[in-house]
Amino acid sequence: MLLSVLLALAVIIVTARIVGAIFSKLNQPAVIGEVVGGILLGPSLLGHFAPEAQAFLLPASAAPLLNVIAQIGVILYMFLVGLELDLGLVRSSVKRTVGISIASIVVPFAIGAGLALLLFASLSPPAMPVSSFVMFFGVSMAITAFPVLARILEDRGLQKTPLGTMALTCAAIDDAIAWCLLALIISVMQTPINGLKFAAIHSIFGAFLIGAVIPHRSRVSSFMTGKVSGIVRVLLLPPFFATSGLRTEIGLVETAMDWALCAVIIVAATAGKWGGTAIAARLAGLSWRDSSALGILMNTRGLVELIVLNIGLDLGVITPRLFTMLVIMALVTTMMTTPVLTRLIKR
Repeated sequence: MLLSVLLALAVIIVTARIVGAIFSKLNQPAVIGEVVGGILLGPSLLGHFAPEAQAFLLPASAAPLLNVIAQIGVILYMFLVGLELDLGLVRSSVKRTVGISIASIVVPFAIGAGLALLLFASLSPPAMPVSSFVMFFGVSMAITAFPVLARILEDRGLQKTPLGTMALTCAAIDDAIAWCLLALIISVMQTPINGLKFAAIHSIFGAFLIGAVIPHRSRVSSFMTGKVSGIVRVLLLPPFFATSGLRTEIGLVETAMDWALCAVIIVAATAGKWGGTAIAARLAGLSWRDSSALGILMNTRGLVELIVLNIGLDLGVITPRLFTMLVIMALVTTMMTTPVLTRLIKR
């Protein structure tokens, strides 16, 4: 049993590092490559073409312990996300950015809720209340991945520019609002059946809040981000990517109509987040170029979106088919950020 877990963990980590490095060479965030690496280990590729190899490398007996490691990794990661949330930064520029932040949440949430009403009959789980499905779909469209956005800004040397500061502030406010909305949805859905899952979700949200209230420049924050961050990202998060990849089966999106719906979701998510943010920023006095750059940055979803989608799948709010579509949306919207931002900056 232990050897199976260690083998599976080694395969997951090596795959995540290799694919992540490839995506870094392609000028994409490494985290996207790590997510893709997890998908490649799942039924979409390895399980489809070499099921015996997948059964040997990722045996079913190792799944429970890998899930525990994945949950620990996500909880610690969200704690680190909270530590990286500089509340002083939010306070210093909140007057100018609060309207942009609200628009970047409300517009994609409204578009997502409207789209969810149209998709409810065909993509919702059986006996799922319309309100829960609509609210969760809206939140999934409104997410911004604060850590991935921060990494993109750092790679481009923009984290201390006015645009970078505003993007980080808006993303910080967005994260706080989105997690509060998600907690509300979970509270509404609390039942004896999903009681254990409800407690584990609360663990993720609680870890984020604990990290957020710790002073951003304290010794605890410096130690955790300097020493623990690498361990979490290298050893504990890849199992989460792998477990997410095992749940993501591209084959579930098989018909032309399925791919058309997937394209509609991507367009709606981009129009809501990018468009809503850009228009609000323009009304706040930014140039169209800076407004567009801010919009594409806020359209970054990445790992945080993946965490939210796994919560929704665990709670039964979304089906595996819709989960796959939303994972594709998260990957596409995140991957478009760097090339579009680069083009806007050059202009």
